[in-house]
Amino acid sequence: MGSIEHDLNAVVATATSPDGRIEGRTESLQYRTLRFLHNSYERYYRSRDAELLAHQLGRVATLMAVAYQKARRDVMLAHGFERSSAMRPPFTSRHREYLERGATLAARGSSPGDEIQVTTTGLIAFEVSVAPGLERHDEQAFLRFADQAMNDLHADYQRVHTALRQELYRKYKGRAR
Repeated sequence: MGSIEHDLNAVVATATSPDGRIEGRTESLQYRTLRFLHNSYERYYRSRDAELLAHQLGRVATLMAVAYQKARRDVMLAHGFERSSAMRPPFTSRHREYLERGATLAARGSSPGDEIQVTTTGLIAFEVSVAPGLERHDEQAFLRFADQAMNDLHADYQRVHTALRQELYRKYKGRAR
């Protein structure tokens, strides 16, 4: 076991969409990649089913986030950090409020031309929309749009998360609990 920073940076989580056609991978929340399995990109568009594709992208993003959080929690526990729970609640008001409000943080992202738009709540539940006519692009172009939308979403999430942390720091600064 290395340092906690090293171990957190080494976390890799993968997930497959419920229909088994899209695989996602996240590495330490820095890198996210998607790929289509079994020529599924063509299958989605042969049947003109952009709505199903958007739904499956949202589900694979959700499953990736859950897998990442579980792997991250395992690293934290291995390094002696305890998880807050109903049986062992946070011991400070600031931490309690951070957990409650953090679970409801909303962020959004999109590709530059709004071809793909993504929203999240708490970086756990994801919704994806795909613009009509996107089937005229090949698989690689589609994946570039998806990557751009996810990167934009994560940048927005970092912004709102940082704002929450700063707000709570100022609110509870100097308080004992």
